Amino acid sequence: MAGHKVSANSPIGVFDSGTGGLTVVRQLRNLLPNESVVYFADTGRLPYGTKPQSQVREFSVQIGEFFRERGAKALIIACNTATAASLSALEETFPGPVIGVIGPGAQSAIAAAGTEGKVGLIATDGTVQSGVYDRELEDLGLKSALVKQGCPDFVTLVESGLEDREAVQGAVKRYMKPFHESPVDALILGCTHFPLLSEYIAEELPGVKLVDPAIQTVNNLKQMLEERGLLAEPDSQAEYKFFVSGDVEAFKRNLRMVLGRDDYPVEHVAWQ
Repeated sequence: MAGHKVSANSPIGVFDSGTGGLTVVRQLRNLLPNESVVYFADTGRLPYGTKPQSQVREFSVQIGEFFRERGAKALIIACNTATAASLSALEETFPGPVIGVIGPGAQSAIAAAGTEGKVGLIATDGTVQSGVYDRELEDLGLKSALVKQGCPDFVTLVESGLEDREAVQGAVKRYMKPFHESPVDALILGCTHFPLLSEYIAEELPGVKLVDPAIQTVNNLKQMLEERGLLAEPDSQAEYKFFVSGDVEAFKRNLRMVLGRDDYPVEHVAWQ
């Protein structure tokens, strides 16, 4: 890592277009409590799911450089759209381990449904149209076709703090129709915002296993860090820093919703 001095106690960089990636931070806090985290929420350019992949890739590489300058030892692309668009680009440009959420999400779905089961996917339109989950699941041996549904309104509802319960229930009912018509054994929550809607989705699709890729993502990253001798020391005190390109106060409200507290340092970043 020439020019990129890191140690085991350097932070892990995590980014998303907004609040959704905090569900990955929540799993980092649960599963790797000694790891420090630097998080970037690109709310000033949200949503990613409706933008061209080339533009999302450009944003992602820019954010990767932001983390490199802050001494991050590893990078989690905590956004399915950005993973589909930019995983290979960030693996080339970021000097440490890089992991996205799609491969781990597909692994978790196979673990939940088996290769003979039926798997569903809800995601942004960008992730659905990319076909990346179809390819990952086929490579893992899934026999049946993936049942897919784009859910663009979900991101907006989460970013607004899930305050309108009636609107959330209406959107869930509308978007879950394909899974009533073609029942599935497991449903991939293929956007990091979507685990925040789990209780609503579970009510609409009782008996379906909901797959949150964040858990497997953190477990896979742990293995990558172990292999490189980069796991934080057991007595290390974790520090969390948050950066946001949009409204700081709105992001703080969502910090409380996802992580249960909003007293972490949050700093605004103005892109040039």
